[in-house]
Amino acid sequence: MPLAALALAGCASVGSGDAVMGTKPTYLESPSVTVPNLAALSHRIYTPALDEGYVPQGLTASGGYLYVSSYKPTPDLKANTGPCRVFRIEAATGKSAGGFDIPPGTCTHSGGLAHVGNGKLFLADTRQVFLIDVDKALASGTSAGASKAVKITGDLRGSYATFDGTHAWIGTWTKDDAAKARMYRLDPALFDTADGQTVKEDRAVESIPVPLEAQGAAFDKTGNLWISASNSHWGKLYRLNRQGQVQAEYAMTAGLEDLAVDESGQLWGLSESGTRKYMAWETKFPYIFRIDPSKLR
Repeated sequence: MPLAALALAGCASVGSGDAVMGTKPTYLESPSVTVPNLAALSHRIYTPALDEGYVPQGLTASGGYLYVSSYKPTPDLKANTGPCRVFRIEAATGKSAGGFDIPPGTCTHSGGLAHVGNGKLFLADTRQVFLIDVDKALASGTSAGASKAVKITGDLRGSYATFDGTHAWIGTWTKDDAAKARMYRLDPALFDTADGQTVKEDRAVESIPVPLEAQGAAFDKTGNLWISASNSHWGKLYRLNRQGQVQAEYAMTAGLEDLAVDESGQLWGLSESGTRKYMAWETKFPYIFRIDPSKLR
């Protein structure tokens, strides 16, 4: 299908009854009301701290909460790195439920986030991954003293992250090198044996191919792997099998970032479009949203 036709597939408009939860940014008068496959998107929540300039990247879910990892472009909006923060949000209401900072200088983009059980979050930064005790970090407002960290090098890159129920995975974003577009399943003992150290791809248990410009990933309850991909003009949602083979592809909003599957099996996504950094984009859809795969076209 031509890209133009793909981008228009399944487009719909936001209806007057589609209330958005969370805090609307003061700078954004007119969010986009038409995006591809809007009929499959519901329960919209403004991504957190938009007025402060944060750019959302990672998304995960646990215990009725959504967790979003974001970075604040520094020293100005032209930057692609900056201080990182994890926000906790009540999924049912969109209300803020706390958060915590990652110590300055240790995290610059916070590209991926996954809940890995036992009260722990797995946070992937470009060249470092963290295992964070959620309760301790929320109580103090910082992950300092509540986390372990491992630096990554070689083919390992923390562009996004997910959890398959047993192992954490990280993936590499690349625009045009299909050989490097891969996800890596990590050794589950990584933080026990390599805390404070640097590891490369030989510490991965497995790797599988993923589409170009991948931005996020999530395994659903039946074992399918969902992959998001996007840039400033388009977004795509892919369904892959366990071996990394694409089974289906759907048009989505531009700026689509990470994905998550909650405890009830519902798929979620978020977009960085409409943030202060990307106000020049045509699409402005700065939401977390639930995705109904049965309504994707």
